Amino acid sequence: MIFFWRKLTKRDSAREKILREFEKHIGYRFKNLDLLNEALTHPSFLNEKQIKDQAHYERLEFLGDSVLSLVVCSHIYGEFPHYDEGGLSDVKSHVVSERSLTIVAKRMGLGKYILLGSGEARTGGRRKSSILANVFEAVIGSIYLDGSFKKAQNFILRFAENDIVVHPPDREASNFKGRLQKMAQYYLGADPHYRVVAEKGPSHARIFEVEVHVKKLKLGLASGRSKKEAEQKAASTSLSFIESDEFQVTIKESGLGKARGSKSKKR
Repeated sequence: MIFFWRKLTKRDSAREKILREFEKHIGYRFKNLDLLNEALTHPSFLNEKQIKDQAHYERLEFLGDSVLSLVVCSHIYGEFPHYDEGGLSDVKSHVVSERSLTIVAKRMGLGKYILLGSGEARTGGRRKSSILANVFEAVIGSIYLDGSFKKAQNFILRFAENDIVVHPPDREASNFKGRLQKMAQYYLGADPHYRVVAEKGPSHARIFEVEVHVKKLKLGLASGRSKKEAEQKAASTSLSFIESDEFQVTIKESGLGKARGSKSKKR
């Protein structure tokens, strides 16, 4: 590792500058910058460049996965004192899923810091869920090794605390209306309202179009063969909107709710 560190500092000042930029972004300064570089290196880059004396992110991902699980379990244990083991497991499964980690990774702009092979980069590797989720866990592992469990915990909670808090257990993953109600209450302080805006087709094959509103904000629109189906689909599209950057900009500009970066109140 010392040999590679010499190569990084003497021959790749541009890469070091990028890593230092990432350090500022996450609020943690590495004692061993190799660990961070390893966490942000995809195997395709090393294979393409035929580099044999540098590791890629997979081992750190393995470690970071365990650290993440412990942090999440500890956090939700305190946040949801009335949940049983099954309920806590539901929350954990959602928070540490590839989809959830990808959302966090995209929000923090992780993709632009990853070293990828040219082929992987051309095919959208910086936006791939599998890569982003894995690299996020690898960064957790690198901070744990370089600093401490507490430092890794601080990193996780800085970027994902609200995501952990706003996802209480939901036994049915398809219960989009239930999930939307919890998120609407958290971000906007009000319940969603569903309104049928159109009915199309003959009576035996009716299509219902439903809009979802919270306060004055339209969240989603969808169609279904029944009002119930249309409402569930509209709730699903609304959840996608809430998880988008556009939603964050909208509520900041309108003052209708609190942005994702705001501090959650402890229960």
